[in-house]
Amino acid sequence: MKFLYLLLLCCSGLLSAQKVDSSFIECKYLTTFLIDTANINTLKKELVSLKIGKNYSLFRSDIKEKADSLANAEIDKSISNPTNGIAVINTGNLVHAKYIPEVYYMSGMAIIYDKILNVTYNYEAQEKAKWDFVNETKIIQGYTCKKAVGKYHHKTIIAWYTKEIPISEGPYTFKNLPGLVLEAYDSKEHFHFTLESLKRVSKPILPLERTVNTDYEKFAKKRAQIFNDPIGAFIGIFGKTPSKAHQETMIKNIRSINNYLD
Repeated sequence: MKFLYLLLLCCSGLLSAQKVDSSFIECKYLTTFLIDTANINTLKKELVSLKIGKNYSLFRSDIKEKADSLANAEIDKSISNPTNGIAVINTGNLVHAKYIPEVYYMSGMAIIYDKILNVTYNYEAQEKAKWDFVNETKIIQGYTCKKAVGKYHHKTIIAWYTKEIPISEGPYTFKNLPGLVLEAYDSKEHFHFTLESLKRVSKPILPLERTVNTDYEKFAKKRAQIFNDPIGAFIGIFGKTPSKAHQETMIKNIRSINNYLD
């Protein structure tokens, strides 16, 4: 499939001015998540890595990291060789991640990257989980973990953290506990993160480039608008009306993605 790059470079919110940090630990979480809350068959699994450095961390799907690297190479190639003055991106050979959100964390501030249709946005997380400590323990990957329960937006989050690794980090934005979070999930288990491995590794920690800067309120509003009016959103982005033969499928596909952690 081919699509136009649509001026994304002109409105990118680049954070590349930040100093490059390197990880000293990489945690891999098996992430299970439901794409459509009305369809249990949309339950997916992906490995998502949390790279932790001295000043920064990055939570990102392994598949997405590979896909973004390939996509950026394809974009650079297309910009260098435009067709009739237009950069056309060929996505046919690219791998596609299902778990899209990623979190770039620095100095207590979490920047969330998320996608609406074919555009990736970045915004500062406005809310942190407010944790209450529970007198329960369990063993995860050989570490003794303690339980915390928090509210995040409208969800109840259960987190298991270990003081044996005294790093206030964890998957997604579930941080600020007195130890590394090894497992976290919402009360309905629409999202579940479980530590698979932990190792010392040095890798660069960089924010995602070629994204559009916004805030959470605008992002959520745009996402709701597209959910409520998929055809209007398509026309607004591509400047044409999809054929009637494809409209029903398009509406179904867009509205089947309806489960978010925020």
